[in-house]
Amino acid sequence: MISDRKRIFQGWKIIVLPLIPTVFILLFILHGFSVKKDRAVFPVNIPCRGNMIVEARYDNQSAKLVSTLYFSFLDNHKILVSLSGTGYLYDEKGNITQRKTLLRNIYYDYIHESTHSSTYSLTSSQINIDSVDNMDWQISSLLLLNSFFLTGHTDTLALKKYDDNTLLIESNQSPVALCVFKKIF
Repeated sequence: MISDRKRIFQGWKIIVLPLIPTVFILLFILHGFSVKKDRAVFPVNIPCRGNMIVEARYDNQSAKLVSTLYFSFLDNHKILVSLSGTGYLYDEKGNITQRKTLLRNIYYDYIHESTHSSTYSLTSSQINIDSVDNMDWQISSLLLLNSFFLTGHTDTLALKKYDDNTLLIESNQSPVALCVFKKIF
């Protein structure tokens, strides 16, 4: 005697077993669309970190800055740049005459000037300087962009996708930083 239960179970297997790989394929396709969408809006939705080294020589002064940079787009056309590092001022013989600490957050209002060249116009709206930050105007003017230490100043930067996980931040004169991000899935 044949049980009706076996027929029901076999019918269920015939329907469910082909659906399992189909569901996985659909999930894989949806994941692919979300990755393409993330790449299309790059770099706006991804914060990144990078290192910045600046060496400057003006007249009889020589200076160097070694710093880390955190860069993030915020809501309402705002950008946050956090800088931390050390600035050095040298004499003519190459001896360190001053050592200054840099630790500040700069908030920018930005305008996306050109999508073709990925150019952004950034105006510093707020600069939060930590109590240990002792960069004075002299060394700041040698090593930093004006908007890094003067509220209300505007700098134009290009934010270009360098590769799949790197953002190149550059001015019209030179690269500023290579900023790397790590996405977590």
